[in-house]
Amino acid sequence: MRDAYIRFFNEGYISKENFFNFGLKETIYAPYDKAEIEWNLLKNRIYGNEKVFIRGFGRDANGTHLFQALYKKLLSNHNVRKDSTNNAEPAKLIRSLTGYSKTQSSKFESIRNYQISHIFGRTKNVFAFTAPWNIVYMPKMLDPFTGHEAKGEMIDEYTLLFQRQGYHRFEKLIDEFNEIMINPNFKEKVNEVLYSFHSNETYSIKELKKLEEAVNKEFSPITL
Repeated sequence: MRDAYIRFFNEGYISKENFFNFGLKETIYAPYDKAEIEWNLLKNRIYGNEKVFIRGFGRDANGTHLFQALYKKLLSNHNVRKDSTNNAEPAKLIRSLTGYSKTQSSKFESIRNYQISHIFGRTKNVFAFTAPWNIVYMPKMLDPFTGHEAKGEMIDEYTLLFQRQGYHRFEKLIDEFNEIMINPNFKEKVNEVLYSFHSNETYSIKELKKLEEAVNKEFSPITL
């Protein structure tokens, strides 16, 4: 198989190990103390029926209403909003927590050629999309190694290293997220809500199938 990344490293410009180490070393995280405070505030907003955000679901985000309906019944939160650009709220959060900005600002130090990335995905999960432990700045040249388009063993290798580093940095906070996701009462309520949707003629069978598949992925605990 012809792999463009392997061919690049075989040219000898830089080793794969050095490239990976650079990406891991240059990833910018929120300070732990600030991340812990923001994580607790996020949970309070979710349970307090305050405004919180998720990324749009489905083609052209036309299925987002399904997740919003789910959260109304699951968490009694009627204020789950679609992020205006699919990354505006995470960008605002990582900027305020790190003091770095990709755009010119008198309040923040400017950075260039960094990409905002969700370490563990789950961008339709209201607990994860704006979770400070899930959002980083990473060097833009490494971003393809964690995206959905690139494939291969090398991609899997870097993704695992990237996620392990994030988990070790925010282990306590991520474990709290996992406790929510695996809580039997939470899981039972999710299944009850999904089942109730089948009696609602507003939703098609196709829509509900896609929602259920997404929920299984989005609400899965983080394991490495």
